[in-house]
Amino acid sequence: MVCMGLISLLILFLLIVAVIFIIVNEIDIKHKIAAVVVFLVIFTLLNLVIIIPTGEVGVVRTFGETKYVITPGLNFVIPFVNDVIIYDVKTRELPIVFQAYSKDAQTVTGELSIQYRIRPDRVMDINRQFGSVDALEQRMNAITVERAKSVFADRGAMVIVETRALLSTEIEERVKPVLEQYYVDLTMVALADISFNDAFENAVELKMIAEQEKLRANYDKERAIIKGEEKLAVAKLESDAMIAKSHGDAEALIVMQNAWTQLGPDVKGAMLKQQFYEKWDGVLPHVLSSDGMQFIVNTNL
Repeated sequence: MVCMGLISLLILFLLIVAVIFIIVNEIDIKHKIAAVVVFLVIFTLLNLVIIIPTGEVGVVRTFGETKYVITPGLNFVIPFVNDVIIYDVKTRELPIVFQAYSKDAQTVTGELSIQYRIRPDRVMDINRQFGSVDALEQRMNAITVERAKSVFADRGAMVIVETRALLSTEIEERVKPVLEQYYVDLTMVALADISFNDAFENAVELKMIAEQEKLRANYDKERAIIKGEEKLAVAKLESDAMIAKSHGDAEALIVMQNAWTQLGPDVKGAMLKQQFYEKWDGVLPHVLSSDGMQFIVNTNL
C-alpha cells in the first residue's frame, strides 16, 4: 500500500524550502512572486494527476474519509483534500509458520503458504475495516493458525505423518470459507513442511527401521515356505515315481511267473542254462558239492 498524501507532503516541503531560498536572497519582488506562483502551479499540477498501474487500484480519501475507487490509468484528484491509497490486487503469497499439538500431545511445527488476491470491488471495505494490507494479513494469519491447529489436534502424531498429503486439503476446507469473508479470493493453501521434536523424529526413524526389518523377515519366511513347498513337491513326485516303478516291477514278475508255470521242464532247463552261460564270467568256483560229498578244487591249476 502506498499513500499518495506522503508524496504531496514531500513536494510541499521542497516548495517551502525553495520559497524560503528565494525570499532570503536579494531578488526583485516581482521575480520572487513569479517564482512562487510557478512553484504553486507545478505543485498543483503534479498533485492533480495520479497514474494507477495495471494490477492495482486506488482508494481515494477526502480528509481521511474513504470516498471512492480509482482504476488503472490516468486519474485526477484534489491536492491537499484527497489522498490515495494504492492496493495491489494481483495474486499475493502469505507465508505462515505456527506451532500446534497433536492429539497425543506431540509438538508440531507447520509451515503454510497461502496464495490469495484482494477483490478489486471490495477494496473500500478493506480500507474501512483494516486500513492496510498488513493489518488484513495479520487477521488472515490468526484465523489460518487457529484452523490449522484444530486439524492437527484431531490426529495423533503418527497419523499426521502418514496422512500429510491430505492435510493441505483439509486445512483449506476449514480456512477458505472464513477468509473469504474478508474480501479476498483464495487460490491455494499448501502445507509446505511439518516437523516434530527430536525425540519423536528419532522414534519415527526407529519405527521405520523396525518395519523394514519386519518386512524383510516376512519376505525371508515366505521364501523359505516356498522353497519347502518346492522340495516337498519334488519329493512327492519322486515317491510317486518309485511307487509306480514298484507296481510295474511287481506286475512284470506276476506276468513272468504265470508264463513260467506254463513252460515244460525241458524248456525251463534250457532257459536256466542259457541264463547261466550269459551271466557266468568264466571263473570256476573254489568249492564244488554233490549229493553225498564235498571237496575243494583249486581252479587256478
